[in-house]
Amino acid sequence: MDIEEFEKNIGYTFKDKELLKTALTHTSYAHEQKIESNEKLEFLGDAILEFVTSDYLYENYKKLKEGEMTKVRATVVCEESLHKIALKHNFSDFLRIGKSEIKCNRK
Repeated sequence: MDIEEFEKNIGYTFKDKELLKTALTHTSYAHEQKIESNEKLEFLGDAILEFVTSDYLYENYKKLKEGEMTKVRATVVCEESLHKIALKHNFSDFLRIGKSEIKCNRK
């Protein structure tokens, strides 16, 4: 995995490269290598994305009601929209994935 290439791809430089490696480590790879996976960071990241999106909607769409903001946030912070972003930036090229997961995806 080329950290510098990943950072260039997304236009951001990380201070903690080890944390970035963990963020890009799938559970299957972590299990094989006996290292930490990205699961806890994924949990935290989802909460941060929801907060940032909520704050943005609250500040920029004053006329939306609470239920409307919730629907918009759910559309933005969901698996489908995040998958599109991951595809756009070729995240799969940088993920550390275990052999078992690679085999499952080939079928």
